[in-house]
Amino acid sequence: MSGVPSCSDVLVFGDLETRFGKDNAFAIVRTLEQFEGILEERVARLSGEQRLRNVFSLMKAGIRGQTQH
Repeated sequence: MSGVPSCSDVLVFGDLETRFGKDNAFAIVRTLEQFEGILEERVARLSGEQRLRNVFSLMKAGIRGQTQH
């Protein structure tokens, strides 16, 4: 699966912002963060792009962990 791009390679925060507006883009990222159990206080100072990359990284790690069992 090395030839398959990851979500973070395909989707960037700017895409969300362009499609849905800044407030909605942050709401989408925040929803993903909540699903992953990320406390908002820990990521509030990060940019939207950093937050999106962070949540994708955690989601990817979670999927890897699930497929190993």
